[in-house]
Amino acid sequence: MPTKTFKAEPDSEAGVVIAKNMVRMHGNKDNYVVTDEKGTTINGPLSFVSGSAQMRFGGLWVMQNELMLSLPSTMATPTPVMTINPPIAQLVGLMGDAAVMMGLLGAFAGGF
Repeated sequence: MPTKTFKAEPDSEAGVVIAKNMVRMHGNKDNYVVTDEKGTTINGPLSFVSGSAQMRFGGLWVMQNELMLSLPSTMATPTPVMTINPPIAQLVGLMGDAAVMMGLLGAFAGGF
């Protein structure tokens, strides 16, 4: 199977390997990311810079904030781990742009 390998120097450990059905980005033999037909594999220490509220699962679900996750969940007072949060903020910006474009199209169609 033909592959392409990109490295900063021929003897460096870090690099990117691209094959027909696989991409591997590695820093060394213990830290790498592989995407292939089995899915995405991340090996090594992992750090997320964003908070849990910015992590989306399935495009609709977000994690509760850290304070809510620290409260105990019981039968009497259940605390959900995830909440439904549709991406409305992105749609609001898009609708504002669409309104401006419709106004411009109306002005051009009417001949000013």
